[in-house]
Amino acid sequence: MPTLDEEGAEMTEHSFQLIIRGELTDDRLESLFEAGCDDATLSSKGDTTFAEFDREGETMLEAVLSAIKDVESVDGMEVLHVEPDELVWASEIADRTGRTRQSVDQLIKGKRGPGSFPQPATHATRNPLWRWSDVESWFAAYEGGEPRPERSLVIGAINGALQARHNLREAAKPALRQAVTKLLAS
Repeated sequence: MPTLDEEGAEMTEHSFQLIIRGELTDDRLESLFEAGCDDATLSSKGDTTFAEFDREGETMLEAVLSAIKDVESVDGMEVLHVEPDELVWASEIADRTGRTRQSVDQLIKGKRGPGSFPQPATHATRNPLWRWSDVESWFAAYEGGEPRPERSLVIGAINGALQARHNLREAAKPALRQAVTKLLAS
């Protein structure tokens, strides 16, 4: 249920996971808590940290950006990715919609439902990948619900920006850095 902040703006709780480069040491755990990440459950595997957030914000964008800012205020922590990802396999579609994998496969093939299931965004892997925002909108129309594209669009845009930022940091060639910076500014 939404709550109100001090100015009376409606705040909604948004759930998401940040994938972070940086080992979760005791000192970093304490620093993350002090930085405002007391609304996250943290775990790690090697030098990768996972932060499951339930963060309040007026919008999904505000909630995710504030979490990234808080995490990256801790020395040695870099947010690499936000989950759940925009690109999904059929099995992930089944998980997110509460359907069986077989049911989703029949919808994809047009053997059930109204047909015209969204085309895959890519066939670059052995199994095709779909854009969740397309699938979510299709299911909303099929089931008579309201599409909620904001979440998928926000996560997709933020992940694109995080990947571009990471690539800029890693780019050794000045011409590549300039080209990517120019592209992002346009």
